[in-house]
Amino acid sequence: MAEMYAARLFNEREGNRITEIYGVVTTGEIWKFLKLSGERVQVDLVEYFLNNVDKILGILASGVSI
Repeated sequence: MAEMYAARLFNEREGNRITEIYGVVTTGEIWKFLKLSGERVQVDLVEYFLNNVDKILGILASGVSI
């Protein structure tokens, strides 16, 4: 989570108004997703396993703006 705070500080210093920072922790087999909003960190309690790669890719894609 320290990296998420660092990303927030970097964006603040650069003048970027990004309100949410998304993060992921993975062993390669097990995936967990996080979201930093202000001082609040939300952790998805569900563990996603690599055999459910469609769900993992869907979560990753939902955080990307094109």
